[in-house]
Amino acid sequence: MRVRPARASEAAALSQLALDSKGVWGYEAAFLERCRQELAVTPADIGRLVVEVAEPDAGGAPLGFYVLDAADPGARLDKLYVAPGWVRRGIGRALWEAARQRAALAGAESLTWDADPHAVPFYRRMGAVQVGWAPSGSIPGRQLPLMRVTLPHPTGQEASSS
Repeated sequence: MRVRPARASEAAALSQLALDSKGVWGYEAAFLERCRQELAVTPADIGRLVVEVAEPDAGGAPLGFYVLDAADPGARLDKLYVAPGWVRRGIGRALWEAARQRAALAGAESLTWDADPHAVPFYRRMGAVQVGWAPSGSIPGRQLPLMRVTLPHPTGQEASSS
């Protein structure tokens, strides 16, 4: 498996992968439909944000992807999804490490994101902590765990938490 930059032509496939991945948690079809717009990846996103996909070494359909906005000192992980059938096979960890490394190389001191409640145990294993709650962009009144991890400085030293 390798992680590579996404292509604009993959936007629709990545959007569907995110929806399929979220569906693994047993959400009803109506709930997922309400999340469709928020889970979408557009060609413009691929052009302005860091979007990388995991794919088999021989190429083929993406096994997962992440979207990262590393434009400021506190980078934001917008999405990280693994295709159903590929969960618990190291894809999520590889994508997580790639996103974390990209954010650190961009000079970010921390990485934050809103997590699906079912994904919190994964992120805790990756060293993240919950720092609060954030409103869902899809479901009014729903609160999502707000997660954060401190990133190492390019020198290898951990940034101090503020």
